[in-house]
Amino acid sequence: MSFIKLNVEIDSVIIGERVKGGIYRPCLETIPSSTIRGAFKNCLGLEINGVGIFVKDTYQIKDFVYSVKDKFLETAKMPFVAEYLSPKGNSKIKAEIYIVKNNGISPELFENVEFYIGALKSKGFGKTKVIEIEEISSDIKQGFLNVRIYEDECDKFNITVLSPIYGYLFYPTDIVSGIYKMALLENSLVKAPEIFLKEETFYDE
Repeated sequence: MSFIKLNVEIDSVIIGERVKGGIYRPCLETIPSSTIRGAFKNCLGLEINGVGIFVKDTYQIKDFVYSVKDKFLETAKMPFVAEYLSPKGNSKIKAEIYIVKNNGISPELFENVEFYIGALKSKGFGKTKVIEIEEISSDIKQGFLNVRIYEDECDKFNITVLSPIYGYLFYPTDIVSGIYKMALLENSLVKAPEIFLKEETFYDE
């Protein structure tokens, strides 16, 4: 199966949601299909199916403390803590984004594109730049999934589910609202393009 692979550089990023009622926001170490969809819908105005994987050893996890301001009372509410991914050393975080190649989606669309992913963009998080574009193909193998993807989009990525781990990802229905849709999570046992696997295995292992 063919994909458009984007090699990108990211300043720092927060991907994940605060648990309702909680004050701590954990950060994912993968880029879900929901994040890719939202980023390119905002940047290019297109519905794009894709997922991303951070390159190991290019980032470290840190904590960021922030608070939400009450505009009416002009006071800050209870502080929240968010995990974020920060570059290691003086470089930037590197990631690989895999886009499903179909009608109307071509590599030229992504040349020199800059966009934002994740949360707290107003605080300076999520600035992303495409630095290299490739067209690749990947063999189907069996193993443990290394990405998060909407369950009803698995066929678009040629993913066959064998033993799933399910969760939910946000799906925007308009500019200000959305719903949560069933998603296939990391470590699900699947048959999928090798680029989406963290480890090959067999069903009876």
